[in-house]
Amino acid sequence: VGADSLGARFGISRSSGGQSLSWIIGTIVYVLILIPTAIAALNALDIQAISLPAIAMLNTILGALPNIFTAAIILALAYILGRWIGDLVTNILTGIGFNNVFSWLGVQPKQPLMIRAPGSIDPDATVLQEPDLPARTPSQFVGIVVQVGILLFAVVAATDVLRIPALTAIVSGIVLVAGRVLAGLVVFAIGLYLANLAFSLIASSGTRQARLLGQTARIAIIAFVAALALQQMGIGSDIVNLAFGLLLGAIAVGIALAFGLGGREIAADELRGWLAAFKQDKTPRL
Repeated sequence: VGADSLGARFGISRSSGGQSLSWIIGTIVYVLILIPTAIAALNALDIQAISLPAIAMLNTILGALPNIFTAAIILALAYILGRWIGDLVTNILTGIGFNNVFSWLGVQPKQPLMIRAPGSIDPDATVLQEPDLPARTPSQFVGIVVQVGILLFAVVAATDVLRIPALTAIVSGIVLVAGRVLAGLVVFAIGLYLANLAFSLIASSGTRQARLLGQTARIAIIAFVAALALQQMGIGSDIVNLAFGLLLGAIAVGIALAFGLGGREIAADELRGWLAAFKQDKTPRL
């Protein structure tokens, strides 16, 4: 009836390393028929020591089958829906140019390298080696993240249907941690974009030491956003605050030392002028 072709559309086939959809359906029907038959056979044997525990176990399994089927349907629908939404997100992001996100964030791609020509007698002969392209584009990565997120929420719902509180708590914790990490990465990416934007604006102003000021602003923004991202991820807020405070303190001390050591001759000249003015009973020039 075309069950195998339907399953192949969703990655369920022998060619993908698994079993065909018709085999899975046949196995489920076989188990549904086998359990009542086994219960009837044990009742016919009338051996209480064997039949009572076995029948109780089979009845428990038979009673759990509706919940198992419900959980399986939830996971199957989530897989299909997640795959469709993931492909949709990938196509939309590709259409708006999201694959250039690393350029937006200031992360330059690998440049081609000049290497010695293989098998050439001339030692100066070189060829241009193109960098290896990543297996997946940024848009595809986002689509996979969306699909995995939908599946995780479906797993939470499925474990809740199965009434396994411990497993539900574990999966819910994984979803919570994954959400925090994803939010932290988004915060850091936005901060990295703003840091590079600030550097570009300051460097293009044409003032003296514009690039130095731009680099300083970029480093300051990245450090601040990195602290925010780590806090968003839930990584020891006290430790992050302490490290950020120590970093700012070290920068302030470094600037003070730089001004102090660099301007000590000027300060000495000014101090000599003040002392000379006091000796002459004159008001020092400030």
